[in-house]
Amino acid sequence: MWSIESLILIIPIVIFSLSVHEFFHAWSAWKLGDPTAKRLGRLTLNPLAHLDPFGILFAAVFGFGWAKPVPINPYYFKNPMIHFAISASAGPLSNFGLAVLSAIIYKLIYSIFGMTETLHNFFITASFINLALFFFNFIPIPPLDGSRVFFALIPGMTVEKSARYELFGFIGILVIVLLDRLGLPIFEIVVTKPARFVMSILYGF
Repeated sequence: MWSIESLILIIPIVIFSLSVHEFFHAWSAWKLGDPTAKRLGRLTLNPLAHLDPFGILFAAVFGFGWAKPVPINPYYFKNPMIHFAISASAGPLSNFGLAVLSAIIYKLIYSIFGMTETLHNFFITASFINLALFFFNFIPIPPLDGSRVFFALIPGMTVEKSARYELFGFIGILVIVLLDRLGLPIFEIVVTKPARFVMSILYGF
């Protein structure tokens, strides 16, 4: 269980990171021709437009979570499956970018001013949470972003066919969570260990 001090550090990072994640979903969809998210006020970094209380709670407990899904209408896209995959990828890729940016800022501050323990914890936590969001959201299970990429790689897959699998996606996530809680370290394997590996490259420790 996280301490109060940890939650004070983690929750603002999670809120900002999820807001950036959803903003880039909306922005990429808009750039690819779908104005739906923009019309609904989701083309913004304002957290109030994006946050899901349960997603924040999940992130505070496990280190990764979700926000309210950005509404995307793939029928606006010239190539629905490919462009849907691109707009889906934009969210987790923005989290990867935030992780890298945090490491760059960390090294700049360290090289010029030195590093306090508070700043050290902040940047390390920011990078880890964003990497966890990156790897978690690329799990190829609906409704996670990785499923849109996975479906786009299947020959003959259409938006209509992929939508059928969306109905059962949360069941898959619940099964993964249950198995993880029962001792099968799924999240450790597909999220935590990859995030730690990238952290070792970014920070050198």
